[in-house]
Amino acid sequence: MNVYAIPMWRGRGIATALLKEIISFVRTTEARRLWLNSTEDGKSLYKKLGFVSTSKEMEIVW
Repeated sequence: MNVYAIPMWRGRGIATALLKEIISFVRTTEARRLWLNSTEDGKSLYKKLGFVSTSKEMEIVW
C-alpha cells in the first residue's frame, strides 16, 4: 500500500523500474487508469512516467 525508499537507495532507478513494470502489466488488463497519492518528493518520479496531478491525486490514463 505504501512505498518508501531509504535515502541511500534513492536515485538508482529502482522505483522507476518497478513502476514501469507495474504500468506494463496493468496495460495488459482491462484497467485503463492508475491513480495514487504522492508526497511532494515523489511527484517528479510519477510525472516522468506520465502521471498527471489532479485535484486529489495523480493519475495516468490510456
